[in-house]
Amino acid sequence: MNKRPPKTGERKQIINTLLVDGNALFKIGFYGAKGEYNHRGEHIGGVYQFLTVLRKLLNENLYHRVYVFWDGKYSGKLRYQIYKDYKSGRGKDYENGTQPVEPSEILQKKMIWNYLEELFIRQLQHEVVESDDFIAYYCINKRENEQITICTTDRDMCQLISEGTRIFFCDLKTYVGTENYSNYFQHHYLNAGLIKVVTGDNSDSIKGVKGVKETTLIGLFPELKERRVTLNELIEKAKELQKERIEKKKAPLKTLQNIIDSVTDGIQGEKVYEINTALVDLKNPLMTESAIEELDTLIYGQFDPANRGIKNVLSLMKIDGLERSIGKERFTEYLIPFKRLIEREQNSEKNNLYEQQNWRTKIWIRTVHQ
Repeated sequence: MNKRPPKTGERKQIINTLLVDGNALFKIGFYGAKGEYNHRGEHIGGVYQFLTVLRKLLNENLYHRVYVFWDGKYSGKLRYQIYKDYKSGRGKDYENGTQPVEPSEILQKKMIWNYLEELFIRQLQHEVVESDDFIAYYCINKRENEQITICTTDRDMCQLISEGTRIFFCDLKTYVGTENYSNYFQHHYLNAGLIKVVTGDNSDSIKGVKGVKETTLIGLFPELKERRVTLNELIEKAKELQKERIEKKKAPLKTLQNIIDSVTDGIQGEKVYEINTALVDLKNPLMTESAIEELDTLIYGQFDPANRGIKNVLSLMKIDGLERSIGKERFTEYLIPFKRLIEREQNSEKNNLYEQQNWRTKIWIRTVHQ
C-alpha cells in the first residue's frame, strides 16, 4: 500500500537497531571466564558475560530493537559447497554436521536463548545460513531512518560499516565506524572486502594470492588506505608496476606477478578471485529463500507478551546461579536496561516503526536454493 509522502519539514523517527553475532559474543565469555563464574561446579561464564555485554550496550545507547543471530548445525555449508576447504581447520564436518562441542556449551546457549526470549530480544538460527549473512542482509536492506550497531568480534563485518552502520567489537570493547576506522585498521573501510579477497582468511581456511599479506598489499598499493579500490584496478596497477620495473631493468616482483596471474596455494586455482569473492563478499550474502522468509517474519512479527517478562528471568537466574555471579546488591537492578527495551518493543507496533515494506526488492541478493 502506498503511503503519503512526508510533509515539508516532517522527519521520520530514527530507529536504532542492535544486531548481535551470537556465537562471537558467547565465545568470549565461554572460553574467557571459565574459572571466574561457576555455580555448583558448573561453568556459567558464557551466560554471564553474554548478558553483561548486552546490558552494557543497552545502557550506553537507546535501541528500539535487538536481534541475535546464531549459527546452526550446518552453518557455512553454502560456502563449503563453493570451496571444500572452508573452515577445515575448525574440525567442522559439513557432510555429517559433527563438530566437537562441550556439553556445557550446549547448555549455556540454551540458557541464553531462554533468557532472551523472555526479554523480548529477537533471535534467529538457520541450519545452513551463517549469522554473518543474516546481519549483512539486514544491513544492506536497512531503512533510511535506521541506525545500526553490530556487536561482534568478526573483522569480516568491517565490510558493512557505513554512515548509518557501526560495529562494537566486543573483544576490543570499542565502537568502530567511518570516523575512527583508520585508528584500528591500515586500509580504507571500503576496501575491507577486497583485501580479504586478495589475501584470504586464515581463520576460515581461505587461501589468498600466494605470498600476499595485507601489509605487503598496502605497501604496493598505498591508495588502499585513502579511497575505494576495485579488484580490476588493483590488477591493472600491478601490471603497470611490473612493467615499470622491467623498463628500469629491475627484477620482476614475484608478488606482483602472483597478483596478475591469480596464483594461490589453495584449491581455487586460477579462479581464486572469483571463488574468494563469493566466499567473503558480505555485500552479496549467501541466503536461501527460507532464510529470507524467516528473517521477514522475525522483523515484522510481534511478540506475544503473555507469560513473558522480567520476573521469569529473575527466577531463572536464581535457579541457574546468575544471582550469585551478579551479586545480590545489584541483582534487582541488573535487568533495568532490558526492561526499557521491552517497553520500546511493546510500543513499536503502536508507533508504526516497523510497517511491512517490500524491502527485499531494493537490491539483488545472491540466493542459494536448498
